[in-house]
Amino acid sequence: MAVPLLRTLILYCAVICAVRLMGKRQIGELDPSELVVTILVSDLAAVPMQDLGIPLLSGLVPIATLVVLEIFLSFAALKSRRFRRLLNGQPAIIIRRGQLDIGKLRQMRLTTDEVIETLRKQNVAAVSDVKYGVIEPDGTLTVILKQPQQPVTAEMLGITPKDTGLPLVVVSDGKMVPRSLELLHLSPADIERRLKNQSIAVEDVFLMTLDDCGNTFLQKKEGRA
Repeated sequence: MAVPLLRTLILYCAVICAVRLMGKRQIGELDPSELVVTILVSDLAAVPMQDLGIPLLSGLVPIATLVVLEIFLSFAALKSRRFRRLLNGQPAIIIRRGQLDIGKLRQMRLTTDEVIETLRKQNVAAVSDVKYGVIEPDGTLTVILKQPQQPVTAEMLGITPKDTGLPLVVVSDGKMVPRSLELLHLSPADIERRLKNQSIAVEDVFLMTLDDCGNTFLQKKEGRA
């Protein structure tokens, strides 16, 4: 019983390390080469996990080889535009000025129903509202709306909105987050001082975020006065 458990833990850790080394991406954002490697890694890990007669190294060595190969291909793609296009493909424009490119749709084996469904998911009511629709190498559809259909911005209205930065969690469940304080160039005493001005103790805070513009969000724990 201990042997299968140990093998499973080792293979699990190996797959986690492999995925971390290849970088974080959602499944829908994977390039073709990354998707192939991800599928192969999961299959290679499953075989020695299910069959105790297969040496553990028979799974670990191919996984390590695939990870090294993927990292090498990624670096090669960064250096060579031609190789990058060969490996991952290139964007394809399927909508031009409100008209579907029928040839491109056939080439990419896309139906009009699929395109319209994707547009609806992006809150686009009609193909005629789209100036350009581009299928990216990862398979997602990027939509550029015509000028009249684009959302109104503060610049168009002549309004100067309040500046905001990237909110970082500085207190989570009553405990400070040192990494966030370091990025904001703050000390624990600075946070305690801010909370003291509101008569709140650190341990009473459920969530506190702060950005580099000084904007703060604060939520106390339930039941705390």
